[in-house]
Amino acid sequence: MSNLLSRSILALDNMSYQELNDFLSTHPSDIPTLKIGLELFCLHGPSIVKEIREKYRKTIFLDLKLHDIPNTVAKAIRSLEGLDVEFLTIHLSGGEEMILKALESAKTYLPNTKLLGVSYLTSLDEKDFSQNWGVSKDGIEDQFKKLFSIASKTKIHGIVCSPLEAKMMKEINSNILTVCPGIRFEDQISSGNIQDQKRVLSPLQALSQGADYMVIGRPLTQAQNFNERITYLTETLIS
Repeated sequence: MSNLLSRSILALDNMSYQELNDFLSTHPSDIPTLKIGLELFCLHGPSIVKEIREKYRKTIFLDLKLHDIPNTVAKAIRSLEGLDVEFLTIHLSGGEEMILKALESAKTYLPNTKLLGVSYLTSLDEKDFSQNWGVSKDGIEDQFKKLFSIASKTKIHGIVCSPLEAKMMKEINSNILTVCPGIRFEDQISSGNIQDQKRVLSPLQALSQGADYMVIGRPLTQAQNFNERITYLTETLIS
């Protein structure tokens, strides 16, 4: 038996350096993993990863969403050598060769890091699929299946997808980790307060659909009832 908190990753997005430290210093919790995204990494570089890892003793999810030609992605991963990160993201849409090069580079330079392939961003909806790729509503599921099949073929460690697609990935390959942003609490969903996310589920719904981990950002970092949210995640047990 575990609780929802043990499957949660706290996203440190939309924060300045000072806000980040104020939050982590004044809101101690048992959330085991922190996500550092592009904004913080571009501002502070690898030093922010080392500082947070050492100061707060948390596992780090480095969300860079690398996407370029295969050799460039491989060299980018090489440049991160020595960073103690649990997860690092690349884009599945970079293709099979890019993914394999990334895995090869990570094996050498980040041997303790799991690579996660990002599918389609949770900010995208049916209109975006139509405008960007000419895909109708009925064809969206096939688009995800194509990416998930590439993930399965390359044996990448995990994928990032909305909780609405997690079950689909597990049906293709149950051994691949599913890490799901687009998590909102039930009261937020019922009130329509889901910000810029468009494909969302509640924590319990996400786990029931096959999510292994949930990425939760503003619903916690900007919550006026932070302690209540943490209590809910702590006290809600899962098998």
